[in-house]
Amino acid sequence: MASADRFLKVQISREALASLIAERHLTAEQLRGLTPTARRALRRILLDSLKEEGLAGSH
Repeated sequence: MASADRFLKVQISREALASLIAERHLTAEQLRGLTPTARRALRRILLDSLKEEGLAGSH
């Protein structure tokens, strides 16, 4: 399979993406922001998911 055939360009809401990451259905390694704005948003969502994970583990 050609490299270009392995990837899809999709749009997903920030809330849905955050939910998929929090529920461990997606990982950071599986995601790539295609624009600087998308990369910043993705970084923020991933950092927020780690913060929430830390809070859940501290109780």
